[in-house]
Amino acid sequence: MHGSTWQIVLTMITATAIAACTSTEEGLIERGYPPAYALGYEHGCASGKAAAGGLFEEAQKDEGRYQASESEYAQGWDAGYAKCLADMRTMVIDARERKPSRDK
Repeated sequence: MHGSTWQIVLTMITATAIAACTSTEEGLIERGYPPAYALGYEHGCASGKAAAGGLFEEAQKDEGRYQASESEYAQGWDAGYAKCLADMRTMVIDARERKPSRDK
């Protein structure tokens, strides 16, 4: 590869790495969501992944904030849980279809 091609590739890798460092919570806040909603979404997402069998996720929920009436945290938690639970289930199903168990 030529020098300029390497620079482009390196720039793309760096940009991807920086984007990956932004948490879901920070990304939602940057897009205009309230901080309480963003935190709830991040906690709900982790809980949804854990419920679907995610090995590296731990369920998280601030019960006090969740139970508050008109809670932005609860709205975010519910949205994050539903989205990430569905995504994780889809990922598990896709993985099973690509590489069926040898135990059959």
